[in-house]
Amino acid sequence: MSATEISKSCIDFAYTFKLSDAPASTQDHAKKCLLDWLGCAIRGATMPQAACIRKYTGTMGGNFHATIIGDPTPNSIFNTALCNGYFSHILEMDDVDKESITHPGTVVIPAALSIGEWSQIPGADFLAAIIAGYEVMLRVGAAVTPAHYQIWHTTATSGVFGSAVAASRLLKLSREEMTWALGNAGTLSAGLWEFLQDGAMSKYLHAGKAAATGVMTACLANTGFTGASRILEGAQGFFAGYARQEVNPAIFEDFGVRYRTGTVSFKPYPCCRHTHSAIDCAKALHNQLAQSLDTVKDVRISTYKAASSIAGNENPQDSRQAQFSLKYVVSHVLKNGTVGLSSFEDTALFDPDVRTLMEKVHVEIDPSIDSLTPAAWPAKVTVTLLDGREIVEFIKYPKGDPENPLDWNEVKEKFSFLVSGILNQQGIAKVISLCENIESVDDCGQLLQTVNRHGVF
Repeated sequence: MSATEISKSCIDFAYTFKLSDAPASTQDHAKKCLLDWLGCAIRGATMPQAACIRKYTGTMGGNFHATIIGDPTPNSIFNTALCNGYFSHILEMDDVDKESITHPGTVVIPAALSIGEWSQIPGADFLAAIIAGYEVMLRVGAAVTPAHYQIWHTTATSGVFGSAVAASRLLKLSREEMTWALGNAGTLSAGLWEFLQDGAMSKYLHAGKAAATGVMTACLANTGFTGASRILEGAQGFFAGYARQEVNPAIFEDFGVRYRTGTVSFKPYPCCRHTHSAIDCAKALHNQLAQSLDTVKDVRISTYKAASSIAGNENPQDSRQAQFSLKYVVSHVLKNGTVGLSSFEDTALFDPDVRTLMEKVHVEIDPSIDSLTPAAWPAKVTVTLLDGREIVEFIKYPKGDPENPLDWNEVKEKFSFLVSGILNQQGIAKVISLCENIESVDDCGQLLQTVNRHGVF
């Protein structure tokens, strides 16, 4: 394919794709992504970090279009996409793609749900829109990483293309109108990593705004609002401005042949995915060390560049910083055996034993490990004891990767755990059933309506 036809290739696939085109395994994986997203969004909606965006959308108001999780009053499709996308990224437990280094669910699904509920879209069309959005978003993200990822949060920047595709399909836009929607989505693409230096809340906003932007640009296109036809490859387009590396057009040549949706990973731990291989290493080491942490002399975490850059906080002082700290999560797991939501509360974060252990932990970039990315996000953890012995664990594929997957039962267990105390048992069972059988549901709006009907927020 010519490098001058990348945008057209994305539009051609997004416009013509039918659910029946995707293998059954891809459809099944997309349904797991939907349930996984809902669990993250429902629990996220109850977190303190959700208050600001609720206050904002409550003040701004909007037409009674669709459902914000935990809000009895419907709001505009823009605000619902903004809020629900924002909520789903708070826990750091939403799905993740290795090659593009993106969280597709947190952007594509809330956009599709907002339009889908407003327009009473059947579940099969809704599922097809999600897959189409994932496929475009994941390719755009893969084309610009890893260099882009050093400055830009790829979920936000490439995410607008995924949300615009999903929204455009559900609005039944023409091919030309879909082109305009993606053109304007790219123009509005943004999301810088600088917030990490302050432990700020911007990452949640990145996800919510990317979801809402796709909704907005699709709706604008539906009115005749024009946009760039070559937004990706144009001389002043997305790649020219954001790529920071050579873009390989071949990434866009396998639409309809390779379905990237089916290779998206799930996160069992509520922290940056770049920490998960090291966590799995630490879990294995915990079992070997038993109660002998006082015999630990030194801990070395060998990892790859992106993990060191994004999850390299040396001295986290709050939960947000701790979610992006290899030193903290490994130290916590070496002592406690695992990591969960309570691991990022102050009591755990400032545990004296964990803090003492953190002083012995060193993070290093290992070229041999870095060479395995992005196909794998590995880690090696080496514990040196006072007597000179070394205990080593290496994890190439952390739990939740396609090579080490969560099955349906495990995704259901994660969902049930996340929504426990929020949804009643009838609601949990109903939502799971809706996701498992979404292609047979008459109106995808039943999903969030069921959540709010059976939930306590």
